[in-house]
Formats: sequence, C-alpha cells, structure tokens
Amino acid sequence: MDPITVALVVGLIAAICLFFKNRKRYNLPPGPKGYPFIGNTLDFDIVGRPIWMHFTNLSKQYGDIFNFKLGYGKPENVIILNNAETILKAFVHMDTINNKPTSWSFDFFTDGSRDILNGQPHDLVWKLMRTITTTGLRKSLALSGTKVQSATDKGIEVIRKNLEKPFNLRQTCNLMVYNIICDMLFNKQFEADDPEFHDLYRSLDELTNIFGNAGVLEDVIPIMRYIPTKYKIPSTRRIIEQFIYMQDFLRKHFNEHVANFDPEHLTDITDYLIEARERTREDDPKLADDFSDRHMVQILNDIFAAGIDTSSQSIYWVMYFLAKYPEAQKKVHAELDEHIGARQLEMADKQQLVYCEAVMLETMRLCPVGPLTIHTAACDVQLEGFDIPKDCQVWGNIYACHYDSRVWDDPQSFKPERFIRADGKLLARPKSWLPFSGGRRSCIGESVAKQHVFLFYTGLMQKFSIRFPDDSPVKDSPLSSNFVDNPFFCRSKPYDLIISER
Repeated sequence: MDPITVALVVGLIAAICLFFKNRKRYNLPPGPKGYPFIGNTLDFDIVGRPIWMHFTNLSKQYGDIFNFKLGYGKPENVIILNNAETILKAFVHMDTINNKPTSWSFDFFTDGSRDILNGQPHDLVWKLMRTITTTGLRKSLALSGTKVQSATDKGIEVIRKNLEKPFNLRQTCNLMVYNIICDMLFNKQFEADDPEFHDLYRSLDELTNIFGNAGVLEDVIPIMRYIPTKYKIPSTRRIIEQFIYMQDFLRKHFNEHVANFDPEHLTDITDYLIEARERTREDDPKLADDFSDRHMVQILNDIFAAGIDTSSQSIYWVMYFLAKYPEAQKKVHAELDEHIGARQLEMADKQQLVYCEAVMLETMRLCPVGPLTIHTAACDVQLEGFDIPKDCQVWGNIYACHYDSRVWDDPQSFKPERFIRADGKLLARPKSWLPFSGGRRSCIGESVAKQHVFLFYTGLMQKFSIRFPDDSPVKDSPLSSNFVDNPFFCRSKPYDLIISER
C-alpha cells in the first residue's frame, strides 16, 4: 500500500475516533434495538396492528418512556411517552418540549409553518394567531346552535331515504360535519348531492388515507423534496393535487370575505378573524407583514381539516358503540325522552343529559381520533431521569393513556358509567383522558368538537334506533379488529347499520 493511501486511511480512522470521542453521550431511555440505517421503521409494516397499539405493547416490555428509532438515512431517536403523568409533565409543565418537527410534508401542508397546529410556540405571530382563533371560535360557538340543527336535518333527510336496509353512515356523518364547519367558517352549507361537497369529501379522505398509510417519501429521503412535482411518485403527486384543491377552496372563500368585509355585520369565524387581525394591526402596525393572508388561510385550513376529521370520526365511533351495546342505546333513548321529548335539542340541554355525554366521553377514550401527539425538544432536557437531546422527537401515546389499567378499571370495555359520579353528576375531566392532548399545543377546537359531536349524535338518536345487520362482520368482533391500520389516525373500518324510525 502506497504511503498516501496509508496516510488517508490513518487520517480517516483518526477522524472517526475523534468524532466518537467528542460526541455528546446521552442517557437515552431503553427500547427495541432496530437495524442499521432504518432503525425500527419496519415495525410500521409488519406488526399487524396500528403503531400506537404496538407502542402500547412495547411499553409493557420497556416501560412508560422508551426509545424508538426511525430511519431517515440514519437511525433517529424518537422518545415514546406512554402514560398521562409523563405526557402532561412533558407537554404541559415543561416549556421545552413544545416545538413541532420539521419535514417536507409539514412545511408543505402548513405553507412554511404559517399555521397554528405546526407553528413554533415561541413565535410572537403564532401566539397571536392562537389567541385570535380561540376568540373567533368562542364567538362563533355561541351562534352555532341553529347551524348544527340545520346540518343535522340534512343528515336526517338522507337517513330517512335509507331506512330498514344496510346503510353506511360515514358519508352522512361527513355531510353533517362539513356543513357545520363550512357554516361556521363561511356561512355556507351543502346539500347532499352538491358536487362541491363530494369533491371536498373525496379530497380530504384521499389526503388522510394516502398520508396516513404511506407517508411521504420526501420526509424519509430529504433530497427528494427538490424533485419537480411532475417527476414525484404518484402518491406524492396526488397529495399535492388534493391539498392544492382544498387550499384553493379555502382561499376563494377567504378572499370573498375580505372583499365584502363589513365590521358591523359579522356572520362567521372568517369575519371574526379578519376583524381581530385588523384591530391587531391598528395596535401594532409592525405585524402587518408578519400576519399575512397566507397565515389566515392556514388558520382556516387547521379548523377545516382537523375539525372535520375529529368530529366526523367521533360520531361514526359513537354510532358503532351504540349499535354494539343495545343496553347503552336504550339508556340514551330513555334520557332523551325524559328530558327532551320531541322538541329541538339545545346546547343548554347537555347538563341534563349526563349519560349521553358519558357515552361521548367513553367513545373518545376508547377511540381517540388522534392517538399520537408529536412534539420536539427545543433544547437538551431531562425527563424522568433520561436525556432528551435537542430536536429529538417526543411522541405522546394517547391511546396508551386511555387503556392504562393502573388508571382505568377494565379499560378494554365500553363503560360510560365510569364518567358518572355516585350522585348522578358528571365526573370532572380525568387527567388520563387526553383525546385533545394538553398544554399550549392542545387542540384549540376541543370545545367546538365536543359540542358538535354531542349535538349531532343525540340529534340522530332522538329520531332513530340502530342495530348491526345480522350478518355484520363487526357485530360480535372485538373493537381492536375494527381499527384501520393507520399510524396517525384512529379510524373505524366501514360498517353498515339497520336504521329504524323511533
């Protein structure tokens, strides 16, 4: 071997040794070993169950906090938290694990983090956007009672055309929720046969299915983000096409509101957001450029996409449980008959409908639509005696919290009564009930989603009784077999109901 080659080899070995000598050592939690370069990513495809269920099983072996490696060209440590106490400590009581991860898909879907869900919490504009959006949601919530009833009536009209025969409620749930969200955002509702509704429905459903099941290759191989759209793989092109369609829909309605804005006549969330932004700009003109129309459209996108999927899937799950457990359905009917009768439901009735609300809470416990919440560490930090390196992803496994036998009695069973006190009143929200996460990153639409799910499902049960067809494959099957194998969303497999007029 010639001297130059020897010198290069020795130099390379010395550089590698120096790198490992000087590299900071972290006391990371234990976890499955994984493979070179790809880490534990094969678990997403071979475990035969949703990854959040897999994490819950791994926690029995490695503990409530463990290390799981994702392969992004190198094994990247991801810290998985599997009990409520640790999740609340990390996301609520600590101020250093509240960032969101950076990736091509997050950047694309949020127009460069110009939204609330993925914007960084220490950014002044993000804090302002969250405050303004919370105010707008609160104001619109007070006006949403009649809007919900109108949307429910459209669903009832569809159901009455399909009585006494196998019928999948999923699209009807979407029709009702799309209508209330669009009414709250733009003062607009759809008819069941409206082509725009069906296009939006297909667009959001395809986005959720493709992104949730396959992910985006650009997130795994970052250099691929620079490939022009026309040369990207088909699934990524479809994601881009469908997302652009949704953005165009939101942008069109937002621009119409800006052009016709009347501060004396505010009818929906978009009006409230525009009013709040203009008032903020008057107070601080420096924010005029930072708080742009692009930020506003992203706020609308957060409310539209997150609000629809959370509410629609929750209603679909409630109906699944009421069909599966006829005794619970009888109690819902009895409570509605006693306190409401045939009159129109109002949000004020919720205080009397304790069992009905308990059904909703128990459904959200068993089937949290967002079973994982994902943050990153803003700096090196310690949690439960372990090191969390800067920029390390920290995933809160909400599903594991909701099935923790140390907290919940018989957690696999559907028991709405667990949320009702001995005196018949509703229990205070348990700390381990986290379907909307917690802390500054908790879902800002929690109160809206819970109101909509409650009013929609009770509005339907006031009119109808439901059961599974005798030959239904889900009638006697365990709940776990009805979960779609999706890493980021707790969705139900399709099922039919026999719906009868009461």
